[in-house]
Amino acid sequence: MFSQGFEPSRALGQNFLVDANIARKIAREASTGQHARAIEIGPGAGSLTVFLAEYFEQLLAIEADRALAAELQSALSVRNITNVEVQNADVLDFDFVHAGIDLLPTVVVGNLPYNISSQIILRVLERAWYVESLVVMVQAEMADRLLAPVGSRNCSAFGVHVALMARARPVLTAPPSVFVPPPKVGSKVIRLDRVRDPLSVVDPQLYDTIVGVIRLTFGHRRQMLRKVLSPKQSAVVGSLGVAVTRRPESLTLDEWIAIGKGLEEAGLGAAG
Repeated sequence: MFSQGFEPSRALGQNFLVDANIARKIAREASTGQHARAIEIGPGAGSLTVFLAEYFEQLLAIEADRALAAELQSALSVRNITNVEVQNADVLDFDFVHAGIDLLPTVVVGNLPYNISSQIILRVLERAWYVESLVVMVQAEMADRLLAPVGSRNCSAFGVHVALMARARPVLTAPPSVFVPPPKVGSKVIRLDRVRDPLSVVDPQLYDTIVGVIRLTFGHRRQMLRKVLSPKQSAVVGSLGVAVTRRPESLTLDEWIAIGKGLEEAGLGAAG
């Protein structure tokens, strides 16, 4: 879509999606929620942007590379695409609530830079409460972590953390050949649909307590809970009927929430 001379930046983790068929599939998947507005993170060369512009009344494209953002805006103007606003901003600094945009039900879409994809996902889910879904391309390994059921052997601290706010499902697999330059790892597109009344919004203190104990225990995931938790914490967990001889990957989401509530009631929570 661009003129000659633009090279992906390794420092910014840029791998441009150039396969129109996959770009359209991503845009179509993003549009299934019937939202009027989408936010695209890291539009790059705009191959996905042009399809998103077909499916949404409003599209905000957030691009960290100043020159790339200007080139994208110019290319869209040449094509007479007028429903896309391009903002030059680092998404990790972007204020999703006070950025002067209407807080409409929104879907976030993007081929995320792999080195910061987990940070982006958490920032959107924790801060942009009006975002109802994310349809994002991530490294295959990360996708598998998010898709692993909570309580299964392959689940991770990040996967459990995200599961407090959203439900993940697979969309498609993308081979390295659909990118320029081709990445050295596989890629997958996943969809994250926000759960109703997530704890991060309705009870942020409980949410912080749960996230804290998830990170603590998964930091020693091969050890039993009683080896990682304090004696007082272990006593609370045991009183809930959760054996402290278990390992963190075996706990269900309901058990994590119950543990968080128990710790809060015992004064051992995030503010305790």
